[in-house]
Amino acid sequence: MQRVAANLLKGIGLGIFIATGLTAWVLIVRSVAGTAPFARLHTSLGDVVSGYYLGGITGGSLIGICWPLKRWPIGYVILAILGVLPFYVFAPGGESSHRFLNSQNLATSLLGAFFVGGAVGIWAWTDDHPNGPSWLDILRYPRSRTVAFLWVGASLVAGTAWYLVPMWSSQWPFLLVVFAAGVLFIVPLMTALLVTFRFKKGQARAK
Repeated sequence: MQRVAANLLKGIGLGIFIATGLTAWVLIVRSVAGTAPFARLHTSLGDVVSGYYLGGITGGSLIGICWPLKRWPIGYVILAILGVLPFYVFAPGGESSHRFLNSQNLATSLLGAFFVGGAVGIWAWTDDHPNGPSWLDILRYPRSRTVAFLWVGASLVAGTAWYLVPMWSSQWPFLLVVFAAGVLFIVPLMTALLVTFRFKKGQARAK
């Protein structure tokens, strides 16, 4: 029970830390641009800040409760998605804060949390585990042929998506189109680009 409480406090502390960082950023926006950006979104500085802290505490609590999932790579991804999701749900503030459980807001929040949280979770896991498993080390310490293979594969997947998604998605919901474009176009190309950066960084160190 003590471990559960410690994990919960750890998660909430992390959520408050992130909310404070976001608040610092939005205060800079407020001092530079005034109230116009908030008025356009039908919200206010107070609503946004309260949304950040509500999202931080909620997300931090979810992370703390599910902290044991860190023993697996996919657990890192799940924890990051759970931590990011409440920020998307609660951050709008203003008029939308009274309707944060509507289907449109939840769908948009899940989409954003999937991409952002997924990327953060993968980054956190690789940072905590600098070696292994072998299949990931291939991407972490790539050779030139790995980079070439990734670019060929990413180009084929992205090119196919570029051609087929517009053809098939005329009747799809907008969020499904965005999700398909992200998974089939952005993810493959970004993976190839990040592995290329790792390869270039390794070459620079070798010199």
